[in-house]
Amino acid sequence: MKEQRQQKTKRRFKTGQWVEYDGLYSDDWGGDLVLVQGDLFPVHPQMGETNWTYAGQSAHHFMKSPKINGHHIGY
Repeated sequence: MKEQRQQKTKRRFKTGQWVEYDGLYSDDWGGDLVLVQGDLFPVHPQMGETNWTYAGQSAHHFMKSPKINGHHIGY
């Protein structure tokens, strides 16, 4: 497991490539973005094409569903 995580952090991705892992990614310009598997790595709004590095799991990964046994809570 640790080895798989290290492979993710060392790998760099280019704008336009498919996202392989859900998580937080950092670009060459210091920006962070949460992406999910199947997204495309975006272009930086001011700098154009960039490289992305996996920065870890996002908080979204740790959030629990608002449903318990298929029913909404509090509605």
